[in-house]
Amino acid sequence: METSTLPLDTVTISLPTYQVLSFNQLLVHFFAIIFPGAFFAFDTILLMSSVSSRRDSSIPLAYIVVMCLRGMISNFVLVLQYFVNLITTVEGYEEFSKLLGREFTLLGTFSYLIALVVNVLMSVNRVAVVAKPMNMWFSNTRVFIFCGIIAIIILISLIIPYLSSCYVVFMVNRLAFVSGCAPARHPITTFQNTYTIILPFSCMLVNLGIIFHLRFVRNNSYIIFWHKIKRNEPIRNTSQPIFFSKQRARRDLMMIRQTVTMAIYLSIYEFGAFIIKVFPDLYTELSPTGKQVYFYVRMQSIPLMNFLIYFIETKKTRAMVCRFLKKGAKQDSNLVTVSHHRTVSGPQGNTAMVTN
Repeated sequence: METSTLPLDTVTISLPTYQVLSFNQLLVHFFAIIFPGAFFAFDTILLMSSVSSRRDSSIPLAYIVVMCLRGMISNFVLVLQYFVNLITTVEGYEEFSKLLGREFTLLGTFSYLIALVVNVLMSVNRVAVVAKPMNMWFSNTRVFIFCGIIAIIILISLIIPYLSSCYVVFMVNRLAFVSGCAPARHPITTFQNTYTIILPFSCMLVNLGIIFHLRFVRNNSYIIFWHKIKRNEPIRNTSQPIFFSKQRARRDLMMIRQTVTMAIYLSIYEFGAFIIKVFPDLYTELSPTGKQVYFYVRMQSIPLMNFLIYFIETKKTRAMVCRFLKKGAKQDSNLVTVSHHRTVSGPQGNTAMVTN
């Protein structure tokens, strides 16, 4: 009896592969999703409360609105990137990066560069106020216009590499920004990566100089120093001219503190990148979890910035947010109270309140 052999199907089915993450790595991913999500909610509340208090001239409305919008974009991109990387397979995340990675990287980079350049604008604003008090060069309307021009310039500088072969994609699983023409990068991208570190440090130095200058003026230090040079007795000016109202003076001091703090937070990310460039061996020797934590701390310094500046450190805006939340809660309470009562008219035209 003759037997025949059937041809076997040699096609292999590849099973989906998921990232193997340790408990510590899962914890890092969890916080990388929860924190930006919470700060996204805070930026939304801060934006709504600032618009609600837009007639209060003691708050820098334009800067708060711009920073809130920027923060919402940044937090949304971070949450989405980490969430997709956590729930999908390795292949799925690669497909996501090919499909939308370039666009979300552009949005994230745009929001970060906006913060850097707006910080410079704030510093120029403070210098202008000190040089010429009571000027209207930086009214809310003009600040919005300046920020719009800044946004257009930054967007153009990012679209040019985006449309080239040297586009950039942020890859969470690699903890890096990957260039489409790696190891090369677009000249604009290289310029931004090299020189953006100068901006926050310069702003910090400028604003610290303004703080010291205002203190010297208030204490008559310049007059005392000048008379010491001329070897004359210093003349105390007991009635200093008032250049600002108290309200504006408080607002200017608040703005200077916010600008310095923002520069410090922005320096965390840039300084972290600088450390990697200068000491690459130290970063390479870190464990996978250590690299994730290092990268995570750098990235989270940006979403955390608005919360620390406008809620923790600034009493005025903190009170504004709390007042807005209490107002919303009070309105909800009034709605509930009204819905539980009805008015009943009697035969004599008398009315009575009946509780349900």
